[in-house]
This record gives sequence, structure tokens and C-alpha cells, in this order.
Amino acid sequence: MRFSDDFLRTLRDRASIVGYASRHLTWDKRKSQPGKGDYWACCPFHHEKSASFHVLDARGIYKCFGCGESGDIFTLSMKLEGGTFPEAVARIAEQNGMPLPAAEREDKETADRRKRLQEAMARAAKLYAEALRGPEGRAARAYLQGRGFDAETCARFGIGYAPGPHANGAWTWLADRLKAEFRQEELSEAGLLKPPEDGKRAIDAFRDRVTFEIADSAGRVIAFGARALDPNQPAKYINSPETPLFSKSRTLYRLKQAREILAKSKAADEAGLVVAEGYFDVIAFERAGIAAVAPMGTALTEEQLQLLWRAGGTPILCFDGDDAGRRAADRALDLALPHLGPGRTIRIALLPQGEDPDDLFRRAGGEGLRQALAGAEPAAAALFDRERARRPLASPEAKADFKRRLREAAARIGDEETRRWYMRELLSRADAVLKQTGAAPRRGELPRRDGRDRRFPRPEPQPQPTAELRALAAGRRDSHFERILRLAVDHPQLLDRGADALAQIPTRDRELEQIKSALLRLWYEAQSIDRASLSLHLRDLGESRAAARLEAWPRPKISAEEVEGDWLRLAAPDGSERNFAAAGETEARVARRAALKAQIARPRPISGRHEEEWEAGVGEGIAAAAARDEARALRDRVEDDPDAMARAQELLKDRLRAAADALRVSQSATMGRDEEDDDT
Repeated sequence: MRFSDDFLRTLRDRASIVGYASRHLTWDKRKSQPGKGDYWACCPFHHEKSASFHVLDARGIYKCFGCGESGDIFTLSMKLEGGTFPEAVARIAEQNGMPLPAAEREDKETADRRKRLQEAMARAAKLYAEALRGPEGRAARAYLQGRGFDAETCARFGIGYAPGPHANGAWTWLADRLKAEFRQEELSEAGLLKPPEDGKRAIDAFRDRVTFEIADSAGRVIAFGARALDPNQPAKYINSPETPLFSKSRTLYRLKQAREILAKSKAADEAGLVVAEGYFDVIAFERAGIAAVAPMGTALTEEQLQLLWRAGGTPILCFDGDDAGRRAADRALDLALPHLGPGRTIRIALLPQGEDPDDLFRRAGGEGLRQALAGAEPAAAALFDRERARRPLASPEAKADFKRRLREAAARIGDEETRRWYMRELLSRADAVLKQTGAAPRRGELPRRDGRDRRFPRPEPQPQPTAELRALAAGRRDSHFERILRLAVDHPQLLDRGADALAQIPTRDRELEQIKSALLRLWYEAQSIDRASLSLHLRDLGESRAAARLEAWPRPKISAEEVEGDWLRLAAPDGSERNFAAAGETEARVARRAALKAQIARPRPISGRHEEEWEAGVGEGIAAAAARDEARALRDRVEDDPDAMARAQELLKDRLRAAADALRVSQSATMGRDEEDDDT
């Protein structure tokens, strides 16, 4: 129900946000100026060492200059103590002695109902703690002592015991002790009782189990987790059901305590919460002084992930090293992918096979846990390793599938800049791995039967080029590139084989570069590509001039089948020379360019007349234009370092070698045709 503006304004004026916040924060005396109502503290919502949480009492507002959280007293109440907006308003009104208007009484009743449930949970927690210390808890104490828990540790972590049946067989130990204070309906709504199978009387929800208190952000008990003592129980661990107080998907075990540990931690600012799988695991981390939480017996949820990021730093998701732990890590990684971005990432730690954090703590102490966390992988590395391990890279198809899966995974990232960097890093690492494992041979390169690689030219039939591709071979560099790009836009299936080559073609034309980037982005994300969708995407990016240029391009006059072979040769770094020859160039001109390339391949500076000759000889092809730009850039960067220049020349020599091989094939083919003409 909506509160009136007048009521909220009056309540804000009466309530002091500083007075409320003082219950939860410690003010920084050096920065705060009480006389001016200006207060500073370390933020309760993220880990920091210097005060950036600013409260202005006169205006009734707060803002953290570290994480960006801001609001008024009602927002602060919801963040610190949980609950809905009406509940926060009712809470602040009650604390300031201001009755709710008649129209809000229904919400007041809801708040009162929640308060009764909270009181029931608090009483149950006290009774479970007493039972653990009493005669009923003898077996539970023995079990806990076997795991290294004494009475003080149990009290610190809110561990208790829910007894089994009475002597008469009734499962009503808790119900009998609370029936004088609470109605059965209230206890059932709180998740403490459950309907009996015979329908006569409600029975205890937890029976003969060690209990763990689950609290909200304010530290109030809202639910219980419980572990069976009887090994024959079908469920070893159970939790409270969903209640008005407790939502499994939005709750993390020991979150309040973990935030407090993180705030006091001496660790680096990037340290975040550790996410473990179970109650005993969290307790092991906390006993070692490490801030840790756990989901409620289910896979991590999106809401819980946001809670982790709100706490600050980079969360570490810690899983057992068995198959189940690896599957849980995969699910968590897939959950996080769409939300990754600046300040929002995760790391994943897998423990040694057969150990969980509790085992490791008992064997190696806190140092063992810290060493395990030190090996946590960043999200990008974990994603790469997962896809790399899915299947052997033993065939070209497997290698292509490996890169496809990496592209698809990176495409799920919502933040555009983060997605771009993931795409670049993952594919770069994939290329390095494929090269080490024996990547598919380049064109003109086949493996020998004895297993060793040997480069040799592989002649291919030279199709008669279309008139449009003859124009491509004769125009200027950007004109070449614009036409190649137009063909890719109108025939996107060409990208299935030529995307990597297209991505490497440089251009100084800003609009063409924008069109290329947008085209490749849509293709990497496996989206439908046509002129309309590409133009719309460019305009969404604010690149309207590039979109207008795209829209003005003439429609294609040739089909994808007619253009595919020649397009791939033009776009490929090692294929342009063959295409020039096929486009009608004379043998003498091809030979002259080959001689110039041989001169360029020598390790000497590219300058003066040699540079002009080189550009004149090879500046007509797409690959040659790319090499020309690279040579200029290298000369500018390393001309004062002879060794670096020599290394750069060696690099260029390697890149031109494949083209030279193709050139010899073209020369041989041309000479053969000339000899046939002479015979005729």
C-alpha cells in the first residue's frame, strides 16, 4: 500500500538518519563534523579501509563514494535490516513514536505478523541451543566434538540440536515448548512445524538433527539448516521452507558476519567473500579468519551473486575437487557470465580431490585454506580451461568447435566492453593452444607422411575472376576493402571461412572500420545479419555516418557462390598474389614484385627509395597494404633500435613467404599458358 507524501515527509523530518545509522556504523572522528550534521564512516555495503560513506543529517540522505549506494533513511533501513518499504516505514515510525495513519494499518498488521514470526524463530534458536547442552544433546555433542567443535565454538556459530521423539514416539519436542506462547498457525508459518501424516497434530519440522541458525542482514534468525545424526535418514541436510521471513534464493549463510570480517580484513582491496558449499565449510573458513558464506543447499542464484558483489571485491567460489564440485563450478560460471563487467567478476577455486574446506582446515589449518584460495582462477581462465577440456583437439572439426564454443560463451556477456575483451583474450589463447597442438595447416602447407611439417605450394585451379573482382585487384586499398566489406555484408556466409582474415585487414577509413567491427560483432554473437540489422546496430552505437554509408552501397550483382573463392583469396593474407595473376597481370610484372619482395625480406631499414619501390610494387593488394602499414608502423617504433628493426624485418619476411610461394605457382601457371600459346 502506498503511503501519502505528507506522511513520509513528516516522518523524514522527525527521524534522524544519523541517529538511525549510529546503531549500525562507527563514525570517522577525523572526517565527521557533528556541528554541521556531516558524518563519515566506512561503508556497510562493501569492503573498504577509509571512510567513503557520507551522511548529511539535515537533508536526511546518504551516499557512498566507493560503491555508489545512496538513498534516504527508509532505503538505509531496508538495506541494513531487510524487509519491504512499508516494513521499513513502519519500523522508522515506531522508533520515532509516530503512529501510522489509518490507511496504513494493514501494513502495520503485516509488520506485526513478521515480528511474531521473528520472535518464534528466536525462541526456537534458544531452545535448540539449550537442548545441545542438555541431556538430550549427548549424541549431538559427541558428533560435534569429533569434528573439533567445543561448547564455545557451537555458541559462537549458533549451532544447536533439535531432539528426536518423546518416549511415547511423538515428534513434538519443540511444539510442546512453544504452544503456550505461539499459535500453531504461527509456528507452521515460520517453518518450525509441519503437518503430520495422520492429520491430527503438527509435528516438529526438525527432528534429531544438529541445527544451524540462518540470519538476515541484521543478524535476526529467520530460518534453520539441519544435519541428520542418523546415517539412515534419506536427506542428510535440510533447510527451513520458504516463509515470509526466509527466501532461499536471496539469503546467504553467515553474510552479516562475513561482511564484518571483510571490513576488518588486512587483505588487499580486491579481496571479496568466499562462497563455500556447506555450513561446516563456511565455519571452517570463518575460524581461519576468512570471510565466507554459503547458498541455501542449492546452486548459487542471481540474487545471491548480486549480494556477493555488493559486499565488495572479487568473490571466490570454492568447490570440492570431485565431479560434483566441477559441475557446480560450471553452473556458477554460466550464471555469472551475463553479469560480468567492470567491478563484477568472480574467481573459482577447486580443492584437492576428495577434500572439502572443513577437511582441509582440520588437516592443514587456516594456512591450508589460504593456499587453496591463492590458486583460484579468474573467470576468463576458468572458462577457457573448461571449454578446452570438453573434447580432444584432435581434428580440424574439434578445433573449429572449440573456437565456436568460446565465441558463444563470450557473446553471453552483457557489458559490451567486457564482452569485446573476453572475445579477444579467449580467441587469442585458443590460437596459441592450437598452434602448440598442431593447428590445421595453412593454405599451401601440408603435413608429410612421416609426421613432420613441410611447406610446399599446393596448386589450385584458378577460376576465371569476375569483372567485379578484377576491379578489386586494380583499385586503391580502401576501395578494395570497401568492396570486400560490402560483399561480406551482403553475403555473411563468407564469414564462416573468412572472418579471421577480414578482422586482420587494416583501414584508415574510420567509417569502414566501424562497419567492419559491427559486422564481426554480430557474426561472433551468432545474430542474423543483413543490411537493415547492421545499420540499426550502427545507429544504436551512435555511428550514424557509418550507417548512412552502408545504406548507400549498391546492391550486389553477383551471388555468394560466384564470389566465394575469389573473395577468400583477396581477403586472405597469403592469397592476394595469386589473385593478381589470375586477374590478368603479366608474368614480368609479377616477377618484378617478387624481386622487390626478396629485397624487402633482407634485414635492413625500410626507408627512402626502397620504401617507395616496395609500395609501388605491392601496394595494390589487400594483404600487401596491410604489410605496408605494418612496415611503416614498425619503422616509426623501432628505427632507433637496429636489433629490434632486424627482428621486425624477420617477422615481415615470414609473413611474405607464403605469398611468395603462391607467386611461384602463379608464375608457373602463366609460363605454361604462354608455352601452349607458342605451340599453337
